[in-house]
Amino acid sequence: MANIIRATTPTIKYTFKHVNVEDIVAAYMTIMMGQEMVVEKDLVQATVEEDALSWTLTQQETLAMTGCRVSVMLNWKLEDGTRGASARTTLFMESNDKNEVI
Repeated sequence: MANIIRATTPTIKYTFKHVNVEDIVAAYMTIMMGQEMVVEKDLVQATVEEDALSWTLTQQETLAMTGCRVSVMLNWKLEDGTRGASARTTLFMESNDKNEVI
């Protein structure tokens, strides 16, 4: 359900198979390091596509998590009140500076 596009400012994209994205009235993508929430983005900050929601992390957010294991999760609410949540995905935020050209 979630795809990560690697970069200095990576994008986390959730694609829906059984939910109509147009019916989503609230959504929160959270990134946790252990028990601490380090990033929370809402529906206003999302890029909305026909079957997906995506969020791009800032360089500052990404650098704060470099070298750490984090978990990512999406919670949403539909206009009829139904709530849903994605599975928790664990990521290791690896530095990409070894591949940078100076």
